Amino acid sequence: MFPHRHSMPFAPFSDISKAQVASLTFLVYDICLTFDDEVNTIWSKPHNNWIKWQFLFTRYFALLVQIANRTIENVLAAHMGSATRSLKNWYLSQVVLGSVLMAAVEIVLMARVYALYNQNKYIKVLFLILLLAETIAVVVGVVMNLPGENFRPVNVLVTSPKSYMYFGISAIVSQITILCLTLIKYRMALAGGWGKIPIMTLMVRDGTVTFVLLLVVTTMTVVVTRTHKEYAPLGNSWFLSIVACSGCRLILNLQNFPISSEGEFSERQSVLLSTILDAEVDVDTEAPASDPPSHQFSV
Repeated sequence: MFPHRHSMPFAPFSDISKAQVASLTFLVYDICLTFDDEVNTIWSKPHNNWIKWQFLFTRYFALLVQIANRTIENVLAAHMGSATRSLKNWYLSQVVLGSVLMAAVEIVLMARVYALYNQNKYIKVLFLILLLAETIAVVVGVVMNLPGENFRPVNVLVTSPKSYMYFGISAIVSQITILCLTLIKYRMALAGGWGKIPIMTLMVRDGTVTFVLLLVVTTMTVVVTRTHKEYAPLGNSWFLSIVACSGCRLILNLQNFPISSEGEFSERQSVLLSTILDAEVDVDTEAPASDPPSHQFSV
């Protein structure tokens, strides 16, 4: 026998719902705020440009998931029924959707670090291992936390899947690794005399800010899930919005970066920018570790 809708915690759900709608509003506001930049710098890119699709996926995948979640939750609140298999699957899929979105942003961060290290194969292998570890953590978390017979529709409204803890911990490890590699290279750049290149400063600044945002939102999601707080779904909804906004801003900031034609660092920063933005690069693997990435481009 399922609880009657009036006996369920709809007072907390009312508060949760308002905060979740606020997270969706925040995402839509950020889309509107940067839509001109999106049209000018993203839409104009060729169809074979990976960063174009990475941006569009990050932004609109999060938007679609947010809209779907809010729709399902409001339907459930109005018509509470039995916990169907489809509802259980949707509940479980939340961590999968969140991990896919996080991976999309992490790939952008990893691509920057990979370029900074002259596309070093060991860095590439390390990043692949981190992404694989996140995937395994998600699968293990989902398998070990399948909804049982006591699962009710209200769980969708006021709880988050426990599998978030598995994914969150692995994501935090990846984020810390990316930041450490960035700061190590930045220190080497300062010692080599090219750490003050504006684009290098931009990358370190954006990378650090993004790291802090992702770390905070990931940790928050893990903590509220672990402590079984009834407001745990807030972590999921804001997680999607903040991760999507951070990833898109990360891309737009670099795409809009101006390259001056004069100045001591103009050539070096032009090469560094091209290294990150260009999809097909022939790498000079003999470049010293303290020098900026050196590449030959085929036009």
